[in-house]
Amino acid sequence: MRDLLELHGLDYGAGPLSEGAVFGLGGGLGFLYLETPGMTPPVYVVGRGADLERDIAEHLGLGLEVRDTDDPTTGWRWVRDEIDAGRPPMVWADIGHLDYLRVRMHNTRHDIVVVGYDDAEDVAWVADNDREELQPCSLESLARARNSDAFPGPNRHTTFIYQWPEQLRPAGEATHRALRQAVSNMRDGGEPLAGLCGAFGLSGIDAFATRYPGWPATFGDELAGALKGLHVFIVKAGTAGAMFRSLHATFLDDMAELLNDARLRVLAATYDTLADSWRELADLAACQDHGAGLDVVQRIRSLEHRGVSLTEAWLAQNG
Repeated sequence: MRDLLELHGLDYGAGPLSEGAVFGLGGGLGFLYLETPGMTPPVYVVGRGADLERDIAEHLGLGLEVRDTDDPTTGWRWVRDEIDAGRPPMVWADIGHLDYLRVRMHNTRHDIVVVGYDDAEDVAWVADNDREELQPCSLESLARARNSDAFPGPNRHTTFIYQWPEQLRPAGEATHRALRQAVSNMRDGGEPLAGLCGAFGLSGIDAFATRYPGWPATFGDELAGALKGLHVFIVKAGTAGAMFRSLHATFLDDMAELLNDARLRVLAATYDTLADSWRELADLAACQDHGAGLDVVQRIRSLEHRGVSLTEAWLAQNG
C-alpha cells in the first residue's frame, strides 16, 4: 500500500509516506489470539486488524471496490485490466502456494501487488513485503495462491480495485479517523479475521497473557512448535519485527512531526517501548525459553492497555 501511494504521487508534501505511516493511517493496530491444537503451529497470533485494506481507503479518501470470484478467468482478467491501465492491483494470495517463498505455512490473506505479466514466459511480477525486489511468480502458482481454501479461509481471487484521488484527506482528519479505528479494533475487537472465533483486541491480549503461563501443560509436546510459531508471528508476517507495534510507533512519530503535536510523540514513545517488549519476547521464544517470557508477557499486557488509554485521551482532547 505504501508503494501504491508513492506510485500515484499521494503524500503530504514531504515525500513518500513511510510504511509505518501508511499502516497507522489504515488504523491497522489490532490483535488476535487463537489456540489451534493439532495444527502447526498450535497457536495463531496476529497484531493487526482484519480490515486494514478497506479502512485505509475510508481514512485517506480513496475509492475502493473489493471483488471476488470463483472463476479464475474472471479473477485474472481483473488483474490484467488494472495492470494494463497503469494501476497495479493488490490481491490476496496464499503464501503456501507462492513459488518464490517456499514456505510450508498457509495464509490466504497475504497481500501482494501484481505489477506485470508475460503470457509467453508464463510469469507474473509481484511486489511482496517478504522480498526487497520484484519477484517472478509462475502464473500457475499465482492462480493457486489466489484461489486457496487453506487457513484462515477461502480467498476467492479477492482483488482490491482502488480509485486514486488527486490528493489525500487532510492529515489531521485522517489521523483522527485512523486512531479512532485503532481504538475500536482494540476495545471492540474490530471485524473478525475470516470469521475466526479467537480473542480479539485487548481481550485477546488478556487471553494471551492469561493462557501463556499454562502453555507447557496446554500444548505438551507441541510447546516447541508454539514458541517457534510465536517467534514467527512477532517478527515475520509483515510485522516489521515487532508485532506491528513499531509500525504504529513510526506512524505516531510521523504524524507528530507533520501536525506539530507533542502528545503524539509521547504516545509514540509508549509504542516504541511496547515494540521493544514484543521483540524481547520473540527472542526468548526463538531460544525456546518459555519461563523467561512470563514477566515480559505481563509487561506487554500492561503496555497494550496503557497505549489504548493514552490514545483515547488524545482523541478526547482533539474532539
